[in-house]
Amino acid sequence: MNIDKLVDVAITVVLAVALTVNLDRFTWQVHLATLRLLKASQTSTWGSPRFFNGKNQ
Repeated sequence: MNIDKLVDVAITVVLAVALTVNLDRFTWQVHLATLRLLKASQTSTWGSPRFFNGKNQ
């Protein structure tokens, strides 16, 4: 994997946002996007007692 280019792009974006003095808003948007991604990646049966009901085995 070529992660060096990704790191360079991330550093460039953070520096550009820092120069425009919107770093706190950018950080908030990154946190929100992370939370949305985590919420979307949850399964509907995680922790549900219906998942291991004996019929699946």
